[in-house]
Amino acid sequence: MAGWFENNMSAVREYPFDFERYMEQRLREIDSLDERRFMKEILLQGLGSAVQCMEEKYRKLERRVYDEYEPRANRYETVMTIVKRELYDPANKTLYPVTDMDLDPEKLAEALSEEGRIFRGTIFFEGDDGRQKAFEETGRFAGASGGEAALFCVKPASRYRDRIELLYQIFQDNHVPWQTVHTGYLDKFYDVFQVAGNTGNVPFEEGVRLPLGEARLCCGEYGAFVRPDMLPIWNMEWIAFDSANFMVPCTDGIYYEHEFSLDDREEGDGYLIRPNEDILEIRHENKKLILKSKKELFEGWEVLHIIQRPTERSLDYDAPLLTNRRRDSFIRRHAEKSGTPLMTKADLFRRIMELDVGEFIEVTGYELSRETGGPAAPGMNWFVRDGLFPMEGRATLMFKFKEKMPGHYLNGSMARFVISQMQMEISEYRCVGVLV
Repeated sequence: MAGWFENNMSAVREYPFDFERYMEQRLREIDSLDERRFMKEILLQGLGSAVQCMEEKYRKLERRVYDEYEPRANRYETVMTIVKRELYDPANKTLYPVTDMDLDPEKLAEALSEEGRIFRGTIFFEGDDGRQKAFEETGRFAGASGGEAALFCVKPASRYRDRIELLYQIFQDNHVPWQTVHTGYLDKFYDVFQVAGNTGNVPFEEGVRLPLGEARLCCGEYGAFVRPDMLPIWNMEWIAFDSANFMVPCTDGIYYEHEFSLDDREEGDGYLIRPNEDILEIRHENKKLILKSKKELFEGWEVLHIIQRPTERSLDYDAPLLTNRRRDSFIRRHAEKSGTPLMTKADLFRRIMELDVGEFIEVTGYELSRETGGPAAPGMNWFVRDGLFPMEGRATLMFKFKEKMPGHYLNGSMARFVISQMQMEISEYRCVGVLV
């Protein structure tokens, strides 16, 4: 009970009071040892028992009040991490590749190679935002392929951004409110292409070995931060399904309603239908999803399964988990039930501290500027457009963050995640952030 109380009720506790400690302190004021023993026995056996009974009843009352503010069930929280491709565990039923094609570099090369540039692999940049920006701006690097000198260019891995945009569209078509997905890992992946160009002799630098074409990439000062053959994984999987033997025709006789039953599915998990040109409408009802279509029969339609049970860490799954889950607290429950947002410093800080970033950064302050500026730096919701309140006309709200692990390569990503989520909640200002 003590652990539960400290985790959930400490934020609204009026004052800390330890009755037993208070009695011990007052008993020390009695000089006579006999009187002190006598008073201690009376207080502990009499008043002490009464106080313990009162505190226990008070705690039960607090728990009843806490449970009455039941938080909204969230079936669509995301978790993401990275792992070496050869260490990926297909038996882990809580984490799956962001794109299945990543498991087969040869197929990936066929899909991404174009005339004039040959795909050689994907790398992960394990450096802070400043180094990453300089690395990306450099763009071209020397190296070797098949024992001969070669020229390579690096480009952000657009397939991951495409996947997030698809996820957003799926949320929209299923009429589920969008939640910012933490793309801290995805933003650090780059595709490496071999391009035509003269680089002179084969570099002496060992470089980074790429999975295809016996290629190695020589990145100079950035080599220490480049990780080849990494795989992003998250708590989502695709489930293919076909039309059932029985479907319900609509009353107009033109459309059919197909059901995707959730009776035998994991309780508490999220399921979203992937839209296609044959699906005209998607409805979520109790224990089932309803799809309206002109097609009587179909094959290979897909539903996205978002897994909510605790994430399993397989062997060598050592990278931090990036999630958009929020910490539970009484104040959060009360705020959700009241439905009235408070634009105060305490409420802003509360919303930030509920996000799972506390291991890396903490908010220390903010500044308001009435000067309007241009569009904010790209965040993690770059595809969300707000035509009603253009960014160019908004005043600026700048959050300041302190690094708990100075120099960690994810600190900047954590700040951008917070800013992206705050921007979704605050339409009056253009939200920006800075590490101090």
